Amino acid sequence: MSEVEEGEMWVVDRVEAAVAVLVEDEEGVVAEVATSLLGELAIEGAILLVPLGTVGEPRWTDAVRDVTEEETRREEGEGVIDELRDRDPGGDVIL
Repeated sequence: MSEVEEGEMWVVDRVEAAVAVLVEDEEGVVAEVATSLLGELAIEGAILLVPLGTVGEPRWTDAVRDVTEEETRREEGEGVIDELRDRDPGGDVIL
C-alpha cells in the first residue's frame, strides 16, 4: 500500500465549500471531512490511502494520494465505456 502500511482507501467524491465528501472503498461508508484537514489532497476523484489511529479512526492529516490506483481505475472505466460504445447500434431509440 504505498507509503501507508495499514489503513483504508477512500475516494474524494466531491468538494463542497470547505467540506470534502469521501467514500470508503470497501464498505461504502461516507465521511464529510474539512478540507483544511486534507489540504491539497481535497481533489474530486482523488484516491487517498488513510492510516488508522489507535482505535481505528481515520487519520486524515496523514493521508497520501495513490495516483497509480487513480490511473488504473480511470483506464478500467474508459475500457467499460469503449465496450458499451461498441455495442451501441446507433440511431433513434424506439419505445
